[in-house]
Amino acid sequence: MARCPHCGESMEDGQEHCFACGQHVRTRRAYRHEHRINPFVYVGAGLVVLLVLGALLMMRNNAARKQAVLAAEAEMLRVKDSTRRASYQWQEMVRVAQNDPEARSLTADLNDIDSRFNSVRTRVASYPTPLQKSMISQQQMELARLRESIVVLASADENKKPEQRDSIEAGKRRLEEMTGELGRTQ
Repeated sequence: MARCPHCGESMEDGQEHCFACGQHVRTRRAYRHEHRINPFVYVGAGLVVLLVLGALLMMRNNAARKQAVLAAEAEMLRVKDSTRRASYQWQEMVRVAQNDPEARSLTADLNDIDSRFNSVRTRVASYPTPLQKSMISQQQMELARLRESIVVLASADENKKPEQRDSIEAGKRRLEEMTGELGRTQ
């Protein structure tokens, strides 16, 4: 039970005037009751907090996405740069091979083998069987590998050239054998 702050007389909760002294007095419960906060304020504050948290989460996700895109772009640039350097090195090796007499001689030999192969292929396989298609594909892959080996041979160190020459000679023999096999599959 509350007491009047002016005269000390006991008062009931929620009583606004002291019956003894007549002073205007508010008890705590009455004061709280009069100044109760509207529940819409709590709801509004909750919505604001949710919106702020949602915006922060979206910003974090966007930052992660942007970081992933930047990393992918950096990797793409690294790969392009690596490809560009490799292409430049290969072009330089081809230039060296064009000026090398041994490489020119080996390239002429491969061109002869390739022309014989094309004449056999034209004669044999106007409508090639699956076996003939496989043989033609193998021949073309071996020819491309040998052309690359000739370019590498022209740019190789002198101590590695004998091994490269042996590999190219063995490849030329395989191409001759493949051409003969294709001619026998008529």
